[in-house]
Amino acid sequence: MAIYMQSTIELRADGIERFTETMKEVIAIVEPIGWRLVTAVMHVTGRLHTGIDLWEMEDLNTYQLGLATLRGHPRFAAIGKVLSETIERETVVLGVRAGWVPEGR
Repeated sequence: MAIYMQSTIELRADGIERFTETMKEVIAIVEPIGWRLVTAVMHVTGRLHTGIDLWEMEDLNTYQLGLATLRGHPRFAAIGKVLSETIERETVVLGVRAGWVPEGR
């Protein structure tokens, strides 16, 4: 059963470009081991400078593997520094596909 991770990220306005470039690195590191970025959106209403990432992965073990792979990457210190400087708050939730989603989506 697929697991979905929603990450809601409140960014500092002056860090959006650095965050964007760093996330491209993160994606390149975690996608080969089974995380798939389904989509990412930036708010145009509500709290500005907020992004929402929706990831899909096979199971909770894949989630743990992604975190371990990222932590073990040679660029992790540099990546972590940028993320800590650009993210004000992040909320991560894990879930499964809801029963009301039409077949084929």
